[in-house]
Amino acid sequence: MSDFFQNGVITTIPRLGNRSLEDMESELDKLSKRRNMVLILPALYSEFETPAMHNIIEELKHIKYLYKIVLGLDGANKEQFEEVKQIMSVLPTPVDVIWNDGPRVMELKKELDEAGFQSTDVKGKGLNVWMMIGYVLSDSNAYAIALHDCDIVNYTREIPARLFYPIVHPAFDFEFNKGYYSRVTDKLHGRATRLFYTPLLKSIERVFGKSRYLDYMSSFRYALSGEFAFIRSLARGIRISPTWGLEVSTLSEIYNNTSKKRICQSEIMESYEHKHQEMGENSNSGVSKMAKEIAETIFRIMSQSGVSFGSAKFNALLTTYYEESRRAIEQYSAVSEVNGLKYSRKSEIEAIRGFVDALREANEEFNKDPMGVPSLAAWTNVRSVLPSFTYYYNKAVRLDNR
Repeated sequence: MSDFFQNGVITTIPRLGNRSLEDMESELDKLSKRRNMVLILPALYSEFETPAMHNIIEELKHIKYLYKIVLGLDGANKEQFEEVKQIMSVLPTPVDVIWNDGPRVMELKKELDEAGFQSTDVKGKGLNVWMMIGYVLSDSNAYAIALHDCDIVNYTREIPARLFYPIVHPAFDFEFNKGYYSRVTDKLHGRATRLFYTPLLKSIERVFGKSRYLDYMSSFRYALSGEFAFIRSLARGIRISPTWGLEVSTLSEIYNNTSKKRICQSEIMESYEHKHQEMGENSNSGVSKMAKEIAETIFRIMSQSGVSFGSAKFNALLTTYYEESRRAIEQYSAVSEVNGLKYSRKSEIEAIRGFVDALREANEEFNKDPMGVPSLAAWTNVRSVLPSFTYYYNKAVRLDNR
């Protein structure tokens, strides 16, 4: 029962049975005649120098059902941009590369800033994803959008197939699909989720009480995964965080913009391997920085619903988190021991100490500036203020890709 047990407020779709990937792709190919699917890829130029990216490209060569691939390229000069275009041209699917550092796109970002849209100068995955979504929305033929990272070491084309399938199949009514998977090699990975995010949600519930929002957020098996898919009509109204709070804030935006019965999560691969981040020497680097920005995002979202993070409440939250995270260590120690995995209790405890420091700093920064780094506006708002923006944006990308 555990593999397909539905224990949250959203639908969970695990990998079960022996259905072949080829069979699923064949059905997606038929569905693509009515519902166009666009894959968006946020990438740094440096990722094109890794084996992971080359493997991703090799896998994408075998996908026939995609309407288009949009690659948002960060950290590239003119020569590198041209190189990436050449690399991506081997794919059978049409590919548009957004040169985020190019003069045309930079000029458009300046126009957004002058029109009062905030955070368009905060470089990172969040801004890249937002720009790609805006570009896809300029094409009225696009129906569904899926996203995955470009550092997946063991990537297979099963990932986009399982992201798209639930939201394009006419038998379902899903508008959003979140990818999940296990993170395990010879040891458990995913510290930010195991030892920080999940214990923090449990602690917030213990200190502030149950809520529908917390039930929803706790339903995701891997809330911090970078893979998701949604339909065009939902994407139009979603704000995007430019910080490490991207995944958490996106789930919150989905919660506010559609109903839970239209949200699902899918197991998109058995085990996921990518470049692992170090904890970081302080909360301004590595996993610690991620934890701090995730906590700030959660604090802001909770405060918007009327929750007050006073000093006494925060102290209670901090001590409760420490207890919950230590309990998690006991649980994952048992999981590792039974399955013959390596497990360093010492390094796990050190990680928790780093997360406690990150929580303290997140609280300090939240108290200083409750608004924090503003989210990037929904594209419906951009079109309302600048009706012709998406036309010129589409034109700029097309000119860059000539």
